[in-house]
Amino acid sequence: MQVYTVVTGDELRLIAEEFGTTPRELMRLNELPHQDVLVPGLHLLVPGPPTLAQPHTVQAGESLAAIARRYGVPQAQLERYAGYRETTGRLPQAGETLLVPRRIERKRAIEVNGYMVPSGATGDANVLQDVGRALTFLSVFSYQARADGSLTPPRDTVALQAANRQRVAPLMTVTNFDGNTFNTELAHTLLANGSIRRRLLDNVLRTARSRGYRGVNLDFEHMRPGDRPLYNQFVREVGQAVRAAGMTLSIAMGPKTADLPQQAWMGAFDYRTLGQEVDFLMLMTYEWGWVGGPPQAVAPLHQVRAVLDYATSVIPPSKILMGMSLYGYDWPLPFPTAGRASGIANNSAQNLAIQEQVPIQWDSRSASPYFRYRARDGVPHIVWFDDALSASAKLNLVYEYNLRGVSFWLLGKVNTRWGLVC
Repeated sequence: MQVYTVVTGDELRLIAEEFGTTPRELMRLNELPHQDVLVPGLHLLVPGPPTLAQPHTVQAGESLAAIARRYGVPQAQLERYAGYRETTGRLPQAGETLLVPRRIERKRAIEVNGYMVPSGATGDANVLQDVGRALTFLSVFSYQARADGSLTPPRDTVALQAANRQRVAPLMTVTNFDGNTFNTELAHTLLANGSIRRRLLDNVLRTARSRGYRGVNLDFEHMRPGDRPLYNQFVREVGQAVRAAGMTLSIAMGPKTADLPQQAWMGAFDYRTLGQEVDFLMLMTYEWGWVGGPPQAVAPLHQVRAVLDYATSVIPPSKILMGMSLYGYDWPLPFPTAGRASGIANNSAQNLAIQEQVPIQWDSRSASPYFRYRARDGVPHIVWFDDALSASAKLNLVYEYNLRGVSFWLLGKVNTRWGLVC
């Protein structure tokens, strides 16, 4: 697939003809609500050789023709990809990061994880029917650890049956989530008390075996910085036990760009040690934009890159699944007096811009789309989300850093609370 950036005057019918396909197929690929309604800045997936988005910093006086020659792509392709038209005088500015199509000459296999909060209904199977062929792992969120070492299970039967049909390896995600938040004191109790820790481990192993899980995924968050050695020990113990049972161990880790052991929340994650103890891990490279924070991209490219720079310096890249967000946020303005943001699925955000007939803007530094609209009550809003082009730019990092693959949060319906805590 390639990316096409819609400009003023474009029609889906003409775009389809240009790429040798049909409007119906473009609607299916891009989950568009209407055939006859587009907005400038919309990034469409279109048929063609697979490409990724590589960044280029525009130099003073540099033309699109010169950039195209430098990267060996036709100028017309670059213009369609980036949404600029040299013939109409709309050009990128010096210092701007322009995304250039990079054809994948040599494909490589990657592993793909998707987190799911199962409902227990047939919708779980429907989600996996849609995306199962693209998944390696399904991390079922979550088995909630309790202070006595017991577990509160999710409704995972339908999801597990569907994963088996799709030949996706299910991972049992174990958390210190208490139903409302990741509980700091709960994590401390579980880690610091040896008998409770052993009871928890026994329950995890027994449940994983009986439910047919292929691995265990630990997602402990908001831990005390001082519990760092205890968490290292716990991960080591779980790893030894699950491997002896023929299963894998993975963990989810918050993003950071340096090792500051006393830092709140992140200090407990000892990247170097944990990277040695696990089979692979999911880096949560998202949530810079969050429900209670100022409007910004959920997963800005420059921030994701900074995390990977540090992570790959202490963890083998072959163990890292880079987190990717399937959601955005819609903030009422002005922030913060107008209130908190609400979660919105990426395709729903795209279609909201189409519904409101507002152009989709592009922030070159974060490589992320956003748009503004006015709600029916007159309140102005701003929405940041991810789309085909921003996802392509992040997938390019998998090649650049030679990562194991990617991990998606969250399959299925977006829930604001989950976006907040994960």
